[in-house]
Amino acid sequence: MRRQLTVLAALSLAAALSACGGGVSKESFVTKADAACAPGNTTAGAVTKPSNLPELATAAGTVAATVDGQAEALRKLDPPGDDKAAVGGFIAALAEVGGPARALQEAAGKTDDKVTANAANDLKGKADNAAAQAKAYGLTACGQGLQAPVSTVIDGGRTVIKAAFVARAENLCTAANRKVEALGDPSTLPALARYMTTYLGIEEKLFADIKALAVPPGDDTQVAEMLAAQDTIIAKGKQVQVAAQARNEATVDRLFEEGNTLSIAANAKFDAYGLKNCGTLSQF
Repeated sequence: MRRQLTVLAALSLAAALSACGGGVSKESFVTKADAACAPGNTTAGAVTKPSNLPELATAAGTVAATVDGQAEALRKLDPPGDDKAAVGGFIAALAEVGGPARALQEAAGKTDDKVTANAANDLKGKADNAAAQAKAYGLTACGQGLQAPVSTVIDGGRTVIKAAFVARAENLCTAANRKVEALGDPSTLPALARYMTTYLGIEEKLFADIKALAVPPGDDTQVAEMLAAQDTIIAKGKQVQVAAQARNEATVDRLFEEGNTLSIAANAKFDAYGLKNCGTLSQF
């Protein structure tokens, strides 16, 4: 009888251990996991804000290597039995951060602004997802510890790509402004109609070229609003062209007034982004 009780007790203990993940508690796992992620966070945390594309490539490479190391260390830990799916999901989410980090490293190394911007946006999304899953499970060093270094890298990327965006857009606007200045001022409605045909061609080509530039990561909304404001002005210019062709002077005058109001608002957006040659100093 005593032996039977001993066997039953052993079986009960084994069942209990199995139910809680082979004896691994969530608290113990969290402690070990955060400890495993801490060294990588220290390495990534030493990354300074990149000021050029080569520095951005190096910083992104550090993030990628850190993530790879953390994911590998976490895979070696035994998770609580009931939490295997949650832990596995988090580790997978963390590992996914490495992909866009390597893509950013490669794109910055090739000085490809557009791919660099896309990779930076993807990196932020993947890093935020990993951090959210880590926080939900109760981890602090894992996932969440990467957010500051990733933000530093992305902020550097934004600064570098914005400088290139502004320089290229300003050059495009300067060249387009000169073309418009060379057109002269129309003195009759028929001349205005002809003028607007050429003017609109220059304007539409200019802003199509600007739209083709790589948008700095994080500035998508601001740039989109700025260019949308210009699209409204272009549409108003086409209305002026139609009215001039119809020799409707009153409508032309009204449309010019409306266009001036739109231009003031649009110029403020361009100026605020550092594009004065496309804003208050432009012919558009």
